[in-house]
Amino acid sequence: LAAIDKYVANGGTALYDATWNALMRLRGIDGRRVIVLMTDGRDENNRGDGPGSTHGFQEVLKKLRTVDATVFTIGLGTRIDREPLQRLATESGGEAAFPEGVSSLPQEFRRILENLRRRYIIGYTSTNSARDGAWRKVDIRSRHPGMTVVSRGGYFAPER
Repeated sequence: LAAIDKYVANGGTALYDATWNALMRLRGIDGRRVIVLMTDGRDENNRGDGPGSTHGFQEVLKKLRTVDATVFTIGLGTRIDREPLQRLATESGGEAAFPEGVSSLPQEFRRILENLRRRYIIGYTSTNSARDGAWRKVDIRSRHPGMTVVSRGGYFAPER
């Protein structure tokens, strides 16, 4: 917390490279893989006139699918690019939040922790045995009113 308090933002962010690097670090970890990404959602160089990353957004999404990590995004600042933050969260089974200011961060972190505490793992065996690397859509619904199911929406079949 002290390190975060001392941080002064004064330039662009290689957002997609940072997300890529986090995914690469998590890929060999057993157990739950979670990333909390606090940013304005903009991938910019220090001058703000070009991209800041060498990895593109689509490349990051592809890596996200293979690592099986959950991303919680927190959009901060006055010029938030919401679309990539919402997409990272949605495609990973996480959530995106866009608080009014930094004073809301403690409650956002509590919300993320509560979300993680309330997760369940559901097993599924497909009837499609094709090993083609294709996306398999899986729709999970609850029979109980008021219960929300959040998932990645499917999985990639093995390639071999």
